[in-house]
Amino acid sequence: MIESKVKELTKKIEMESKKLDKKIKDIEKIKSSITKDLKKNVKELKTKQLKKLQEEKKNITDKVKEMKNNLINAKKETASNRVNKKIEISKKAATDKKPIDKTAKKIMNMMALYNKNANLNLIEILKNVKEEDMKKDTGAYFKSIYGIFVHIIQCDMYFFNMYRKYSNKKTILNEELLTYLNDDFTFNKDIEKDFQTLIDIRTKLDDVIIAIINSIDDFNITGKVMLPDLEVKKSRYHLIMHELNHNTHHRGEISVLLDQMGYKNDYSNLLTIV
Repeated sequence: MIESKVKELTKKIEMESKKLDKKIKDIEKIKSSITKDLKKNVKELKTKQLKKLQEEKKNITDKVKEMKNNLINAKKETASNRVNKKIEISKKAATDKKPIDKTAKKIMNMMALYNKNANLNLIEILKNVKEEDMKKDTGAYFKSIYGIFVHIIQCDMYFFNMYRKYSNKKTILNEELLTYLNDDFTFNKDIEKDFQTLIDIRTKLDDVIIAIINSIDDFNITGKVMLPDLEVKKSRYHLIMHELNHNTHHRGEISVLLDQMGYKNDYSNLLTIV
């Protein structure tokens, strides 16, 4: 009885074992199939994703390329527009440019020549003035006729050294005279030792002044001069006229002193000496 049950149980166990083995095989088979299908699906998925990414990359690359081309074309267009605009401005400026007014140049040239001739006439008069009269303290601001004469030379050196930059000439004969003045308005050369030295300096300086004025193209451009406590901005002709007029002022001062000393000195008539 027991053996029969054991056999029956054994048989059942074998049968169930066979079923289990079959199930295990089926499970492995399914697992293998699932793994294979999964790999296939993943591969397909990755392939699709890769293809999509490649398409997106191509689209982005094309867009970037297009944008770069647009940028290059825009820069070329901008540069071309700038060039064309400059050309138009240059053409307009050339068309609109007014001829330089020669009136101021004529007046300045006349005044420079008058300045030279008036100084020459004054020198001829001063040659006949006694040395003690030349250097006598008359109570004038610059004391004596000699002091006033020196002051005129100093101011011409100072101002025309600034006006020299308006000239279009590279070199001017004796222009080094313009550098003979220190910052404190004293001479850095031995100029005041005698009257003859002053005469030589005065004569050469007047020719330098004429050369500078003759070689200025446009007198209407604004210039500036530096005074001890003031910066003045005026047209070139205004600035130059100041210095030439300054000379006339002090020659008139000398004329009064000569009158007081009894020396004849009618030498500065603009109508007759130029």
